[in-house]
Amino acid sequence: MKTEAILVRHGETEANRLNAFRGRLDVPLNENGRKQAEAIARAMKQRKVKAIYSSPLSRAMDTARTIGETKGLTVNIIEGFNNINLGEWEGRPKDEVKEKYPDFWDQWVNDTEHMKFPGGETLENVKDRAFKSLKKLMEANKGETFIVVSHRCIIKVLIAAVLDMHDRYFWKFYLDNASYSTVEYDDNKGFILTCLNEACHIDKKVYEEF
Repeated sequence: MKTEAILVRHGETEANRLNAFRGRLDVPLNENGRKQAEAIARAMKQRKVKAIYSSPLSRAMDTARTIGETKGLTVNIIEGFNNINLGEWEGRPKDEVKEKYPDFWDQWVNDTEHMKFPGGETLENVKDRAFKSLKKLMEANKGETFIVVSHRCIIKVLIAAVLDMHDRYFWKFYLDNASYSTVEYDDNKGFILTCLNEACHIDKKVYEEF
């Protein structure tokens, strides 16, 4: 028996466009982000989905609600899918962080998996909580398909957990705003990554290097 999770990154925000760190900062979707949410909703329209889950932050919730409206489903908030706490970096432009925290920035670029953000979380802690939440939903929706709307960091660590990757994985995946990736759980094979960063439904995108 196979159970499928569709992992959706939220639509674009002004912080994405301005190349600033988000973390737990509750930044809303911008106009293009709302259009992207409508586009991912159309992409999901023909899929048979049992449930939709979301991070509690509004950019994820609004993306999830837009999808839910086309499916007749209410969005369920899961705290385990909340974005990483970036502490002192939240809301700051990346160029400013690079200048003020050169050592941390170097670790962010080259050794993300082992860093603790100043005043924030470690990536390993985020990975643990997010993967526990995903495994619970796989069991609760056994044999079905469900959607999780979350954040770049959360989807990256979930994919790493599914593939049993531990080091040097964070920058090996690129995820567009309003893209989706899919993972399955097979009773015989375990977890399988079946799709990564599908974004053909999105016209206008912001590219984020770091």
